Amino acid sequence: MLAVSRKGRPLNSTTRSSVSLSSVRPVSEILNNPLFNKATAFKGGERDRLRFRGLLPPRRVNMEVQKERVLQEIRAEPSMIRKHTIIEDIHDYNETLYHRILIDHMEEMAPIIYTPTVGQACNEFAMRYRRPRGMYFCEEDRGHMAAMVHNWPQREVSVIVVTDGSRILGLGDLGANGMGIPIGKLSLYCAAGGIPPHRVMPVVLDVGTDNQALINDKFYLGVQKPRLHGAEYYHLVDEFIQAVLHRWPNVLIQFEDFSSDKAQKILNKYRDEVLCFNDDIQGTGATTLAGVLGALRAKGEKPASLGSQRILIARAGSAGIGVAHVLYQAMLEHGRSEQEAKDCFFIADEKGLLGTDRMNELSPEQALFARDADNGLPLLDIVNKYKPTMILGMTAVGGRDEGHGEALQETDHLPAFQSND
Repeated sequence: MLAVSRKGRPLNSTTRSSVSLSSVRPVSEILNNPLFNKATAFKGGERDRLRFRGLLPPRRVNMEVQKERVLQEIRAEPSMIRKHTIIEDIHDYNETLYHRILIDHMEEMAPIIYTPTVGQACNEFAMRYRRPRGMYFCEEDRGHMAAMVHNWPQREVSVIVVTDGSRILGLGDLGANGMGIPIGKLSLYCAAGGIPPHRVMPVVLDVGTDNQALINDKFYLGVQKPRLHGAEYYHLVDEFIQAVLHRWPNVLIQFEDFSSDKAQKILNKYRDEVLCFNDDIQGTGATTLAGVLGALRAKGEKPASLGSQRILIARAGSAGIGVAHVLYQAMLEHGRSEQEAKDCFFIADEKGLLGTDRMNELSPEQALFARDADNGLPLLDIVNKYKPTMILGMTAVGGRDEGHGEALQETDHLPAFQSND
């Protein structure tokens, strides 16, 4: 039987198909889009106008009641990783509710969506993967990145947080599993900083992994090859940078959890030409400087006395060296000479005190703080010999270094900071 319109004209199959698709389009774009979905909070008029009357339970439950229900579920759960799963499930289908919870309960939610819980979430990322979030760029995408960025559905992006997964918190190389870090950090930026959720983009540069357990893991979602290094690595990073700038020329790019042998080089290359920063180097450094100045004021000292301190920094990775550089620059601002400022620092890695005897294995940023004497002196011996007035602990891979706890005990009367990034 021939179908006809109300005006008597026949409807062919193409017309009927178009009508059908247009009638379901609002449902797919709203109820199934976490940026727009409000779940049962839609009012009756909205349900009619958007054509999903009957697709939701009839009782309207506003956002406040929905929030109360989710909080009750989270608070009844003793496991932090299970709490993380609950709130991220909300993130995946109702961002309005998700950010309402974060904004109203930031102190309670921050350790659930970010440190310390996000470390376990990254370790278990493949097993907990539910839906796409963010973008991934790998070696196979070389030559295609400028086109790939147009696959991102949002027209405007204000902030990108990008990692290569090489130094995730204190856990080391987690490869593509590191996506949990950009997702968690951007959630904090949206809730605490007021950045619209549709204008952020989490990114992983998947250049492989040197974590053999991930290479052998059949459930791992990233590239199961050894990491790129050298020119191949930096060419991939550069193509990514140029691609995102071509589509979003004013975007802020935050480098997150890059290994110390790459982080400073990347920052130095782009910092004068691109709106970018490295959180581990600059963000941790700025926060530490604020804490140090606050500690000096609490002792009744002026900020200028920073250049009179003896500062021991445990660990010489990107965070430790970044903190040292920020404190060093602050000393110069207060009138200290370069040599006077350098002499304030005692920086130790897993081999002990950084010294000029091993300049060939130090990065230029580390070499600035290498001392002429006592190369390799253990952490506790540095404390006993040089009597630091301040100790700053930067988390090692897998946790605190041997001797770190003893050093803190020896200096329990001094300002001490432990960074978990």
